[in-house]
Amino acid sequence: MKNTLKLISLILTLVQLSGATRANAQIIDTLVDVSDYKLHFHIIKGRGIPILFEAGGGETAAVWKNILPDIARITGTTLISYDRTGFGSSTFNSQRHGILNGIIGLETALHKLGYDQTMLLVAHSQGGIYAQLYAYRHPQQIKGAVLIDISSSCWFAGKRLVALQHESDLEKQKHKVTKPGLYYLFDGLTANFDYIRNKPFPTSFPIIDFVAERPFTDSMDVLDWHTCHAAFVKQSPNRMAIMARGCGHYIYKDNPPLVVSAIAKMYAQTLTPQLRVLVMDKAHSYMMNALNKPIK
Repeated sequence: MKNTLKLISLILTLVQLSGATRANAQIIDTLVDVSDYKLHFHIIKGRGIPILFEAGGGETAAVWKNILPDIARITGTTLISYDRTGFGSSTFNSQRHGILNGIIGLETALHKLGYDQTMLLVAHSQGGIYAQLYAYRHPQQIKGAVLIDISSSCWFAGKRLVALQHESDLEKQKHKVTKPGLYYLFDGLTANFDYIRNKPFPTSFPIIDFVAERPFTDSMDVLDWHTCHAAFVKQSPNRMAIMARGCGHYIYKDNPPLVVSAIAKMYAQTLTPQLRVLVMDKAHSYMMNALNKPIK
């Protein structure tokens, strides 16, 4: 009898994972009204805890297009990426700029879409501070995060932040009319990092923190960048540091298998033991194919 029940359970597990994988074929591109502007979402539908992707500053959901299909095939879960206001296909309201307004708009849209419960986070560069604020406001909903060379208030501080804001003020003027999203991104550099400074990532969930070996050309900037990431990981025993050897700032472009496998690992930890094995088996098969490159 026990063996029969185990067999039935395994069959149901396989059906669940198979159904989730097939569901990933459903791709939705939609604009969601968040009161006085609209956010564009690209969603690959599946089953399981959704994964929300936060692109870097000034970028759109399109930056994830090369890794999302593999992640969808491996995990079978829902993948959510979007354009922040003023970028991509999202509309813009000059009264709704800044990181807090951005997160409030995201929260509103996710609620309307039905994805405002548990989720995983993936973030790159300045998308990291948006993921940070979202996690700070919803610590019980986040079950894990994969951070890809994210920007931090540790590095964007002091004289460096003053200098970067000065450069941004010079750069922003040419964008005010044609690219208002970029204008307000540059304009709010200091305000955004100052706002997030005392709103840290919660320590209640696991984090894989990637740091690029060579994110910049200036050696002192690189050293400080690495030091800030190391300090972040030391804040909690459930944070894992990974140096992406040979990679620049765009780790998910320089080494896609490294990032995809980490996301698969993080997602697998949210599953039952049987589903976890199946997902990791798919991840291993993906890695073998991805790493099987011709020897030059």
